[in-house]
Amino acid sequence: MSNSNFKTLIQQSLAQKTGVLSASGAFVVTTGKYTGRATEQRFICDKPHVHASVDWGSVNKPFDVERTSVFLSALRKHLGSAPSFKGFAGPFGVEVHSSSPWHLAFCQNMFRASAFEKSDRGEAIRVWHAPELKGFDLVPGYKDEALIVLDLAAREVGIVGTAYAGEIKKSVFTTCNYWAPEYDSFPMHASANTAPDGSSSCVLFGLSGTGKTTLSASADRALIGDDEIIWDARGLYNLEGGCYAKLVDLTEKSEPEIYRAVQSPDAILENVPVASGGRVDFTDRSLTENTRGSYPLTALSQVFDQTRHASHPETVVFLTADAFGALPAVAKLSEDEARYFFVSGYTAKVAGTELGVKEPKAAFSACFGAPFMPRPPAFYASMLVDKVRASGASVWLLNTGWTRGGYGVGARFPLAVSRAILRAIQSGALARSPTLKHPVFGFEVPTECPGVDPEFLGLGDVDKSRELKKRFDDNFVKIKG
Repeated sequence: MSNSNFKTLIQQSLAQKTGVLSASGAFVVTTGKYTGRATEQRFICDKPHVHASVDWGSVNKPFDVERTSVFLSALRKHLGSAPSFKGFAGPFGVEVHSSSPWHLAFCQNMFRASAFEKSDRGEAIRVWHAPELKGFDLVPGYKDEALIVLDLAAREVGIVGTAYAGEIKKSVFTTCNYWAPEYDSFPMHASANTAPDGSSSCVLFGLSGTGKTTLSASADRALIGDDEIIWDARGLYNLEGGCYAKLVDLTEKSEPEIYRAVQSPDAILENVPVASGGRVDFTDRSLTENTRGSYPLTALSQVFDQTRHASHPETVVFLTADAFGALPAVAKLSEDEARYFFVSGYTAKVAGTELGVKEPKAAFSACFGAPFMPRPPAFYASMLVDKVRASGASVWLLNTGWTRGGYGVGARFPLAVSRAILRAIQSGALARSPTLKHPVFGFEVPTECPGVDPEFLGLGDVDKSRELKKRFDDNFVKIKG
């Protein structure tokens, strides 16, 4: 059986008591022990076909061919008659076989119903998903309950021991991000928006908490996609059929489009506590900081036509939430600086965002999404620079973090300020502003921006920037090494 409708799958899940309905009709589920990706239990099958092209290390850990075969064979046998979903991630076919109805409903939200243009990307990506099984029961010698193995060569994925739905999404898109360059397409862990007619497009890279989803949703622009974008010879398009938004502290005032979308009967909310009467509480962090909501793009009002390309981007923006007060609100990057910051993929973690974090901590994730970009960072960075050079796009660093003094001393840049700076970048106004050369990082820092109080502009704390630059350089050596 394949592709039961969304409502039927939710009704099956309610009958199985795996979740409840909120007062607005959204399906709300808890995912147990794993409320985020099981990074230590995720592996890539080390086959000769992919060995030389994968960036092996602490992120992409190898799993031998024999154990992969044992694991996937057991899953195929277990899920042989289970329901499945068939759809697309852009032009890539996707098949998800799962024992869990609500995960199949999640797939209906997140993947496309039809191919973007002709589906000429070879075999479909197949996912075998059984959260009720344990890895140590399926693979001799394996010690953990959760196990995620990506066989990139065969375009096949196995997932057990975790109910967090993001494992399905990210496994599919990691596979796409490996294969897309083979078809002259640059895959990006980024959001993108455009003018309603598809011109004047903008790509926004950024790690969790930097505003990638929030800033790409704008009343005067159309959303291309909020997480997985392809840049090819014709321009930009979205791989996804929906959005998977972080919901902590979500309010209707701050993000009205997303707030309405996650209240709809087409939404699935993960690990959001439900109060009496079915009221969801987005401020409640008792289960996790990483509360999530999936919903189809049709739940949003300002969405670009998903059947065609948007233009090549005029602007590329790297979002960072610097917690040290070290970086300015905005800076214009040269080609070499763009490569440096892209490979670095910097943001900061602060207290409350991750277990054990008590004070600000610099965090680097190459290409602004290392776990989802399995080839070496320099490979993807070269693709970015080639695309930027060919299109003439300008590249900017936009800091959505803390003002001078940093976390605990200065305030976070107001969302209205970040939006105003982004509008000035997209309109071209900021490119005409006077600038100062940063004494540490060397990039150009605008000193004026339409609609932004000068108090939010400037170089940032130069002493702190010297300390941060040392962290950048140490990290860059590790990447190059």
